[in-house]
Amino acid sequence: MPPSLERRPSRLEYLDSKGQKLDVRAHQRTYQGAYVRTCLGCLTFSLLVMKLFSKEFMPLGMVYQVYALLLCLVALLRSRNTDIYFINFNDPNWHDNYEIDPSEADTIPGSEDQYYFKTSGNVVLWLILIGFGCYITLFILLTTV
Repeated sequence: MPPSLERRPSRLEYLDSKGQKLDVRAHQRTYQGAYVRTCLGCLTFSLLVMKLFSKEFMPLGMVYQVYALLLCLVALLRSRNTDIYFINFNDPNWHDNYEIDPSEADTIPGSEDQYYFKTSGNVVLWLILIGFGCYITLFILLTTV
């Protein structure tokens, strides 16, 4: 018996519109694409530094490896949580899974669009701190080499 040629059902079936599904898929392309490409670029650069240059530059390559692995971790966490950005206010327990500013919580349920988009501001702040920390470390290491 030949295998079935039917497509598997989407795990995003709970979303009401095709627009919401397209938004989620765009987020997946971003986190599985751009973040992972940046991670691979940093890993490649770190290996290049560690292989081509002398032992004095080994810590610089290690800093880039740590940076790349942290980026990869962020990309993994973001891609696993991509499909939960649309809050369904029809679900009686929606507030258990999401953080909302109290001033926004009063206005959203009465709006025409019953979904609230949660931004990635916390992740962006973590990426800024990680990048800033790595570049400070690189600067300190470069001044000592």
